Amino acid sequence: MDSAKKLTIEERIELHRRMAEGYRDAYAAQGVSDGGGYESWKFADDALYSSPYFIGEEVLTLRETSIQWAESAAMEAKAYSLKFPDWKPKEFKCWPADNGFVMRTRWEGHTKEGVKMGFYSIGFVDTNDEGLITRWETFVNDDEYGPFLEVALGVRGPFKGKDQYHEALTKALAAA
Repeated sequence: MDSAKKLTIEERIELHRRMAEGYRDAYAAQGVSDGGGYESWKFADDALYSSPYFIGEEVLTLRETSIQWAESAAMEAKAYSLKFPDWKPKEFKCWPADNGFVMRTRWEGHTKEGVKMGFYSIGFVDTNDEGLITRWETFVNDDEYGPFLEVALGVRGPFKGKDQYHEALTKALAAA
């Protein structure tokens, strides 16, 4: 996409639907753990990320992080699939608008012993007039996500700072 081209409202809404559905589809196909991404996600140079669960009160400028979002998503999917081989979205809803979209995903998987666990995540994504992501926020509920992480990673959040969650992913992957 030409990042200088301003999109019409209709084009932005359609792009936002494709972006949300591309996120769902990449995980549903379980291709993210192999480095597959969400092709329509393009970030503005000053794009921000926040999540009270994953990084506490920090707001990250994505281009300044030591690990890129696609690499982070692949690490997460690989780490989760070690304990939950069939982990993927089971329910998905998205609400595209002219300035971004909201998506709610129900994630589920079974351990090798057959125990089913799952959680909901909510994502808020804002874009600019060119359709580039300017802000991405992620929210999860610790009541379900915490026990899931205890099985998947051996630790639960909420995490503080930009590195604590990635350190837990790295440790889980190294132990495999």
